[in-house]
Amino acid sequence: MSPSLTLTPSRGPDLRVRHISGTACLPMASSASDGYAGDMIRSGALVLLVMLIASGGAPARDAAVTSVCELSKDFPGFRDKVVTARGVYYYGLRQECAEKCKAGLWPSFINLEGGTDETWEALAKSERDVEAEAKRSGKRFELWVTVVGRLQTRARHSALGPCDRKSWGLAGYGHLGGFPAQIIVESFRDIEVRVNPQSPYDYANMYHGPL
Repeated sequence: MSPSLTLTPSRGPDLRVRHISGTACLPMASSASDGYAGDMIRSGALVLLVMLIASGGAPARDAAVTSVCELSKDFPGFRDKVVTARGVYYYGLRQECAEKCKAGLWPSFINLEGGTDETWEALAKSERDVEAEAKRSGKRFELWVTVVGRLQTRARHSALGPCDRKSWGLAGYGHLGGFPAQIIVESFRDIEVRVNPQSPYDYANMYHGPL
């Protein structure tokens, strides 16, 4: 049976592509009658291979999906728990949240560690293709993904809430210890590519040098 691919009409400027099983390529062409004329990527510009890969070939855990914004409200409450988290893959897992801090960043960014090369293959391929299309077209994209894995954090509860930078702990995760939490990856699934002109994520100018 051929792999299934569902295209969901976007809201506003978004283009959403969700792959349910197997592999698929993002359609390139659009017509005035297909409902996507303003947002579809031009023919031949971007081909995304989307594969649902569970670590070690095991099925992904069946659990409720939690957004990065929800996790960031209470990292200590999720410490050492296996989570199924959804966010934008851009130097880790991120999400722009309604919550804001008066000074500094709301901590809605999570480092990703672990996982086999096979586990990362589809996501890495999607990121390369999105980066190439962002450079070619000048468009802003968001690469959404669901991650299953165990959350680690040194953050503590604070009366000031997540905006209390000291509550993140003395040493964080990832580059320069700047992440308040990390997920030890078991699997990725449900990769989506969205076109969003207001996205803060600039895939056309990603840094690939030494850290």
